[in-house]
Amino acid sequence: MSLKSIVVVACGDGSDAEVIGTAGKLAARFGAQVSVTPAFPDPAADLVYYGAALQTAPEAVERIIASERAAQERLESLGRDVAARESVMISVEKRSLMPAVTLAPAAILADLVLFAGAAARSAIAPLFAETLLSTRAPTLLTKGAAFAGGPVASAWDGSGQAARAVRAAMPLLQAASGVVVLRNVDDETEEAEASSPEHMRAYLTLHGVKNIALRDLRGARVAESLLSAARADKCELLVSGAYGRPRLFEMVLGGTTRTLVHAPEAPSLLLAH
Repeated sequence: MSLKSIVVVACGDGSDAEVIGTAGKLAARFGAQVSVTPAFPDPAADLVYYGAALQTAPEAVERIIASERAAQERLESLGRDVAARESVMISVEKRSLMPAVTLAPAAILADLVLFAGAAARSAIAPLFAETLLSTRAPTLLTKGAAFAGGPVASAWDGSGQAARAVRAAMPLLQAASGVVVLRNVDDETEEAEASSPEHMRAYLTLHGVKNIALRDLRGARVAESLLSAARADKCELLVSGAYGRPRLFEMVLGGTTRTLVHAPEAPSLLLAH
């Protein structure tokens, strides 16, 4: 298991500095390459809006084009600055009219796809969800400072989603000062036997993870119990499976994934579906 290919999804706003900076630090630590995919709000709607007035107000179209060009230049400048600071390779792609189409082939073979924490509440929230659901790419939602090798929490319920998240996070788990395996015993799953934290401890030990602690949690609010435990141990990252229930159920009634993603003052999240 390695961390060699990192894809960053850029929003074109202030959050890009945080997420590209995090990617640069991870690339420096693990010898990875970083590719940045712009996902700015699509200006096509504005072009359609101004279309009827193209002959009388061409300056409106020029403003849109100039704004997008400036956003691209800012992003490329940020990529160069982080690459120079961390001594890593960072490439910035040109923005396409359909960022999802550009992102999909890159995400499929990525070891990690990074979004800024605010992305899940922004215009590109659907792109974040589809990256998890359609490509099943391991997705890191950054919230705050980059990882410094501190403790990491892993939500474990024996599900395939949780297992994929653990495998994707293995380089980070191996580099962590300690790993806390969290299991909510009130969360009924069909994988009750597989959810044994002892199985998880054995697997992590086999891969050289150190200082493993096991903790059973209680409470019907699964996400809140996980977040509370992660905060108590000052974990800088929470590893979790995502969208274990049908997406429509999560959208209508809410769910663990949605709560984790939108929770304030939460650690960064590494999610896999």
